[in-house]
Amino acid sequence: MASRKIVLVTGSNKGIGYGIIESLLEKKSNLRIILTSRNEELGKKSYNKLLSQYPDFKNYFFYHQLDITKKDSINNLISWIKKEFGKIDYLVNNAGLGTHGVTTDLNLHKAVININAFGTINFTEEILKNDMINKSGKIILLGSMMGNLGYLKSQELKNKFKNAKAYQELLNLAESFIKSYENDSVEKDGWCKNSYSVSKMVVNSYARVLSYRDEIEKNDISVFAAHPGWVKTDMTGPEAPLTIKEGAVNEVFLIELPDGINRKYQGKYFDNCKVGSFE
Repeated sequence: MASRKIVLVTGSNKGIGYGIIESLLEKKSNLRIILTSRNEELGKKSYNKLLSQYPDFKNYFFYHQLDITKKDSINNLISWIKKEFGKIDYLVNNAGLGTHGVTTDLNLHKAVININAFGTINFTEEILKNDMINKSGKIILLGSMMGNLGYLKSQELKNKFKNAKAYQELLNLAESFIKSYENDSVEKDGWCKNSYSVSKMVVNSYARVLSYRDEIEKNDISVFAAHPGWVKTDMTGPEAPLTIKEGAVNEVFLIELPDGINRKYQGKYFDNCKVGSFE
């Protein structure tokens, strides 16, 4: 069992995260796989469903509750990983929230930013602070083409995303976006109105920012942002052209890339299993 690398997928009781895990199980990947979910009941239901379909993975498939916006939940997960495995190898940051189209609901915009931007970054930072990723591991962030900087109306804002060198700069931008919404000055301040887009600008940019970090370099950890495509999920609706399995292809491709930092790929945004651009 020790030879099997460990992959943890956040928010994987449904949608793209579920598709990633199902694809890995179907391929009989030589991995140990951890499914996590905010809602424990729904998470265990998905876990048991997959386990019944792939019983050969009984000793290599695990479940643990995780809410990436809650410090206690993160700490509980980290304590469990330390006890059961020591560390993980591959972290797939999939957990997220959408807006289901244009909305003026400020609380929903705040929730999207809190989960997709603050939750993703703070969870990843806790994982790194606790040294929870083995050498030559991977961090895969679920970005999106919706996070294209071209949606911004302000060149100054675009430059701030492009030139950010630390994750706190990205979180400051996310906070600034929410303040603009509170002040009813989103367009005047140069933002687009879609909080999901802004949250994914943060995530796409975070991959690049992370790739500069000393501990990432020292531990030979690969970092990527991955666009899954427009996928039929509860978040996106039935009009989307891709199935959940098709939405998992890009992320599974990155999981299966050779370990260790590849300079051509490090910190890059991947679309359709190729380096793309969100600028």
